[in-house]
Amino acid sequence: MRDGLVAEVGPGLAAAGDAVLEVSGKLVLPGLIDLHAHCFVGSSDFGPRTDDIARATGVTTWVDGGSTGAGTFEGMREWVLSRSRVRMLAFLNISAIGLMYLKIGELNHLAYADVDAAIGAGKDHRDLILGIKVRSQLEVVGDAGLEPLRRAVRAADALGGRVMVHCTNPPVPLGELLALLRPGDIVSHFLHGRGHGIVDDTGQVRREVRQARERGIVFDVAHGRMHVKFPVARAAIQQGFYPDTISSDLTSGGAAGCVKDLPTTMAKFLNLGMPLAEVVRAVTASPAKAIGRAGQLGTLGPGAVADVAVFALETGEFDFEDAHGEHMTGRQRFTPVLTLRAGEVWWRRT
Repeated sequence: MRDGLVAEVGPGLAAAGDAVLEVSGKLVLPGLIDLHAHCFVGSSDFGPRTDDIARATGVTTWVDGGSTGAGTFEGMREWVLSRSRVRMLAFLNISAIGLMYLKIGELNHLAYADVDAAIGAGKDHRDLILGIKVRSQLEVVGDAGLEPLRRAVRAADALGGRVMVHCTNPPVPLGELLALLRPGDIVSHFLHGRGHGIVDDTGQVRREVRQARERGIVFDVAHGRMHVKFPVARAAIQQGFYPDTISSDLTSGGAAGCVKDLPTTMAKFLNLGMPLAEVVRAVTASPAKAIGRAGQLGTLGPGAVADVAVFALETGEFDFEDAHGEHMTGRQRFTPVLTLRAGEVWWRRT
């Protein structure tokens, strides 16, 4: 590594004058990309202490999943994104107030879904905002149905960005929601166990879900406190429908509860039957592509940013919990050992 970038990869590299880190027997991965987390410290119960958690779990890029909208984004930029060493990008909530108070849905009052305001904020902060987030959940949108999603698509079109849509307990059958999405848009929480989901009454992945993937829709785990049900995830994996990306949807409550962190979420899918290479891809190369950073992030190829996450893949008997209180005993887990950010040691297990 030189000047914060990967300079060369191969066996037997000359190390004259260089610092050498001994990691034999460990998994050496690109810095992890958590495609859906919540970073606004002090907003609702969101915002776990970002740098502290990121560096100790191998996460070098965090994407905020719509914590703020047009009326609140500048606050998150000033007080969190600009002050953190972990790289942060964001999806702007179509609701101008963002997720400020979850007891009352941010789209219960449809006027908050202000397309012009979202476009304005997206242009003002185009260096950080990747697209538009919308929660298409019955309890959030009420009688508005798919109108907030339609507005999110309009705003994203104007910005040339993606839509990230929360689909737990959708207000319509999932196929109707998917029909509004465009290639590159992201479906969050697709393995939930509430309302109309990806599997039909016989346990098979729905045809319209497979067709959406064929059209280029990205399916992201976004675990969170209520969005992963092991039987749904197991059925999808057994049918070869792996997540495109694995993310934590981390909040302070999730960190203290069943989510824990991104490596724990990765381990759940490894123990559910997802191959190791696919798990790694889902937290590195695939999310890098989803945010338009392929080749720069999520890889250790020459010229990439020298973000590195080193793990021990431990074997034993480990307990994992989904968002519905179901437990699973797994045989493997990822234990963080070392994190480098831009070629510098950021954290090391002592």
